[in-house]
Amino acid sequence: MIDSKHLKDQQDIADAFNNYFSSISNKISKNIVDNKINDEILSTFQYYSEQNNVYPSSPLVFKTFSTKEIKSIIKLLKMRNSHGYDKISTKLLQISATYICSPITYICNKSILSGIFLII
Repeated sequence: MIDSKHLKDQQDIADAFNNYFSSISNKISKNIVDNKINDEILSTFQYYSEQNNVYPSSPLVFKTFSTKEIKSIIKLLKMRNSHGYDKISTKLLQISATYICSPITYICNKSILSGIFLII
């Protein structure tokens, strides 16, 4: 119920959720800015940059994978016959791991190095 109205339309429900959660994030952001926590973070940042002449955090860097790492990740998956939207079960992945690790490693590393991540 929003403003004493019972919403049935999916778009109206989605809009109501969006408005609600957007308003919460705005309140939280305002509280952080108004709070002294922001000042403490800033002073810590200034301390590090003045003392060490560096920033307290390094840039985000993704490392590439080896075929050994990909194979170990596949081995960690719980073996199930069920599958996701791709129609590939974890059982099939594990059985074919030796043959598919190289192509999967290539695809993952290409994605990391190019900065392009597609979710279909």
